[in-house]
Amino acid sequence: MQTALHPSRWDILIAPGLLAVATIALGPLAGRLDPLLAPYADTVPGGGHAHLALWHGFEPALGITAVVLTLGAVMFWKRRGVAVLQERVPGAVDAGRGYGLLVRSVDRTAARLTHFAQRGGLPQYLGTILVVFVLALGFASLVNRTWPDSVVLWDYPGQVIIAVIMGVAAIAASRSGQRMTSVLLAGVTGYGLVALFAFHGAPDLALTQALVETMTLVVFVLVLRRLPARVTRPNAPLHRRRRALIGVLVGATMGTIAMIALGARQAPSIALELPRLTLEAHGTNIVNVALVDIRAWDTMGEVSVLIVVATGVASLLFVSGRTETLPRLKGSRTQRSPRNRRRVVADPQASSAGHAVTRQSWLLAGRTIKPEDRSILIEVIVRLLFHPAIVVSVFLLFAGHNAPGGGFAGGLLAGLALVARYLAGGRYELGEAAPIDPGKILGLGVILAVGTAVASLFVTGIPLQSAYASVDVPVLGHLSFGTSTVFDIGVYLVVIGLALDILRSLGSEIDRQSEAGEAPPAGSDASATGSGSDAAGAPVSEPGAEPVPEVVP
Repeated sequence: MQTALHPSRWDILIAPGLLAVATIALGPLAGRLDPLLAPYADTVPGGGHAHLALWHGFEPALGITAVVLTLGAVMFWKRRGVAVLQERVPGAVDAGRGYGLLVRSVDRTAARLTHFAQRGGLPQYLGTILVVFVLALGFASLVNRTWPDSVVLWDYPGQVIIAVIMGVAAIAASRSGQRMTSVLLAGVTGYGLVALFAFHGAPDLALTQALVETMTLVVFVLVLRRLPARVTRPNAPLHRRRRALIGVLVGATMGTIAMIALGARQAPSIALELPRLTLEAHGTNIVNVALVDIRAWDTMGEVSVLIVVATGVASLLFVSGRTETLPRLKGSRTQRSPRNRRRVVADPQASSAGHAVTRQSWLLAGRTIKPEDRSILIEVIVRLLFHPAIVVSVFLLFAGHNAPGGGFAGGLLAGLALVARYLAGGRYELGEAAPIDPGKILGLGVILAVGTAVASLFVTGIPLQSAYASVDVPVLGHLSFGTSTVFDIGVYLVVIGLALDILRSLGSEIDRQSEAGEAPPAGSDASATGSGSDAAGAPVSEPGAEPVPEVVP
C-alpha cells in the first residue's frame, strides 16, 4: 500500500507528464496567443521583435539545442564506453560528494554565524541589522563620487521649529515610562510631517499623512488596552553607550545617503513629464492620477498588502472562530425600517401638548454603557460629525482626480467616522453603524480593483490602461468619467473594510473577551476600568442585561 510519504512511480510522473502533454498540445496555439501578449511586450524599454510562434527559423538557440540533443544521443548510443570511462575516474573526483560537502559547509557556517549574531533578544537582533546597515551603506557612501554642489539646511525658519519639535518628541517617546505617553509623543512626529507637507505645497500628502497618523494612534490605543500601562523593565538596560553610538551612526548614515541622492541625478527627472501625463489621464491632481493610473500596478499591490494585514490581525484575535457580522442590539436585526427605529422619548418639554413624543433614535448602543461612564461630549460630537464625515469622504473619492483627495484618503476618513461611532457607543454601536461583514467590503474592493485590470487586458491588451467617457451635463458642465475611478472606488472600499476589520478585531473582539471573563493583564489600561469596556474605557453591561430598544408599533 502506498502512503503519502512513499508515492508511487506514477505519482512522480504525473506532473512532468502533464507539462509535456500541455507543451505539445498548446504549441500550435502559440500564434493565436501572440496578438494578445505582443502589445504589452512592445512596451518593454529597448523595443524588440520577438513573438510567440511554433517555428522561428534557424537561430542560434535552435543550433545549441540540436548540439545538446545530438551529444546526448551519441552518449546514449555509446553508453557502455561512457561507463568504462567513468570507472577510470579516480574516486576522489565525485561531483555528488563535492556538492554534499559544499552544502554541509554552508549549513555549518550559517549555524555558527547565527549563533554568534543572534544569541540575544530583540535589542541585539536590531543592533546587528543596524550595524550591518551602517557598515554596508557607510562604505558605499565613503567611496561615492557624486556629491551635491551645495547644501541648503532649511528653506524657511518654520522648518527648523518643526524639526526641533519632532526631535524632542522622538527622544521623549523613547525615554517615557508610560505606554500611552510614548504613543502620543510618537504621533507628534507624524503630525510634524503633516505640517512640513502642507508648508511645501503638498496638500494630498498632508491630508493622507494626517488621516494615517490618526488611524495609527487609534490602533495603538486599542492595542494598549491589553498591555500594562507602564513599560516594565525587570533588568536595567545594558550597553547604553553602544546603543546610542549605533543610533547616531544610523542617523548620520541616512543623512549622508539623503545628501548623496540629491547630487546623484544625471538625467532630467521624470517628474517633468507628470503634468503632461496627468492631462492625458483626464485629471489635474498629479498625486492621485499617479496612484490610480500611472503607477496603478503598485497601488494594486498595496491594496493586496492591506488585505493581508486585515487577515493577519483578525487571525491573531479570532482564535476559535470568526463571526460573520458584528454584534447587534436585541431586535435590531429584524427592525431595520426607519419607523421601527423610532422609540418613545419621555420629554414633555419637546411637545407643546405636554406628552411624550416620538423621534428618530441614534447612537442606539450608547445605552449599553453605564450612565455614569457615558460621555455626552463625545456623543454630541459624533452625532454632529458622523454624517458630514461620510459625505466628505465620498466627495474626496470622486474629487481626487482633480483636487486633493482620492480613494485612500476618502476611505480613511470614512474609517475614522466608524471609529468615532465605536468610541461613542462601543462594539454594539459599531454593529449598528456597519451591519455588514468587513470581509465582504474588502472582497468587493479587490474585485473592483482587479476587475479593472482584467477588463482592460481584454479590451486594449494592456492591464490597468484607463478608458474615459466625456459628456456635457447642464449646470454641472463638462464631466469625464474613467475606469480609473472604478479602480479608486475599489481602493476606497478596501480601506473602509480594513478599518472596520481592525475595529472589529482590536476593538469589538477584545471587548467581547473582557465581557466573557478573559481579563487583561494586571495593571493594564482595560483592567483599571472594569472587566468589560468600550474603546473609551467605559464598562459595558453584561450580556443579557443590555436594554432592548423600545419601538412603537
